[in-house]
Amino acid sequence: MRVKIRTTLVAALVGLGLVGCSAHPGSGNWGLVEPTNGAVSKVIVHFDGRAELINAANGEASHHCFWGGKSGTEMRLDCTTPQDTETRLRFYLAVDNQDQAILIYDGRQVGRYKRLPQE
Repeated sequence: MRVKIRTTLVAALVGLGLVGCSAHPGSGNWGLVEPTNGAVSKVIVHFDGRAELINAANGEASHHCFWGGKSGTEMRLDCTTPQDTETRLRFYLAVDNQDQAILIYDGRQVGRYKRLPQE
């Protein structure tokens, strides 16, 4: 009986550890839905804590970011631009559901995005 309880406890702890290591729902590639003329056409959130905001005008990274989970559905992006690597700009990516997200800067919506297939 004692072995069964110990085995159950170990299995539960391992399960909880795996859940804590699962990817944030904001991880992945996001493409702009609205506004269609937004400055950030794509948000790329890597699993390793990095992210890029892609400029709609030239298709290049306009911001390089590090991200952390703020909640189960929202992440904070601490970003810099290639022109100014010292000034930190804080964005938030809020996942509405598994397929849609909103990028927010300074309390304003930058754009609405949909999840893109992994490349």
